[in-house]
Amino acid sequence: MTRKVLDWKFALTSLIALAVPYYLWQADLSSHALTVRLISSSALELPSDSKIHDIQITVNGTKVDSPHISSLALINNGSKPIVGADFETPIEISTKNDAKLITAQITGSEPADIPAKIFLEDNKLKFRPFLSNPKDQVNVTIVSSGPLNLKAGGRVAGVRDITFEDLTQDRSRPGLAAFTGILSVTSLTLYLFFLGITDFRSVTTIGPKVKISTTIVSVVSGIYFGSRTVIELGITSYFSVGVMGLLFAIAWVFATSLTRSTRALNSNL
Repeated sequence: MTRKVLDWKFALTSLIALAVPYYLWQADLSSHALTVRLISSSALELPSDSKIHDIQITVNGTKVDSPHISSLALINNGSKPIVGADFETPIEISTKNDAKLITAQITGSEPADIPAKIFLEDNKLKFRPFLSNPKDQVNVTIVSSGPLNLKAGGRVAGVRDITFEDLTQDRSRPGLAAFTGILSVTSLTLYLFFLGITDFRSVTTIGPKVKISTTIVSVVSGIYFGSRTVIELGITSYFSVGVMGLLFAIAWVFATSLTRSTRALNSNL
């Protein structure tokens, strides 16, 4: 009896066919998206072993204790513009610790003519409503009394949550990435295994309906956990495609081995 062998081109095509709608759905959910990104933060104090002790930092005539300077950016990382009328409340950046915001200035934007305006109120940095097109970025420098531990908030139409990213900290979580990577490989292995079985009776005793539903669940799970692995590794851009390709290749090896083992076991029965 001739057994059909899994065609890798068919498997990859079917995976892409299922992955594309998933990513389009995710893209639609994030069509309106704002991110506040802390780029850098450093103390302005002299080293502890310095012999100079009579230097003070003042802002507008007020002495600043434990001065820190931080740079952050407000980025429209969605695919649609956000207009001034979309703002129900200003975008707010506040501290989660006892640090005090002393002053803040817009130091630039991309493109250069973005008419954004900011102000400090109740120890919060606030952005007045303005038009923000996709990929627009507004850069702000903050002087604070003490190191900042920030959070972002505000009510903007279409934006569920304003994301805050701290680039001064390592964002990758290798342990969780390894866990989601294992789940992704396991799911994709089951997907490829059941996809490659065309002679149902000769390999397993599970019915076709169960195998079809298992295949669909497995590929959706594999794509989801693969995307989570990319996120937990802190990988962006084209490198994420490489990670997904690697997970798929590993799953292919396991699925091929599992298929051969199963057929060898059934041939001995």
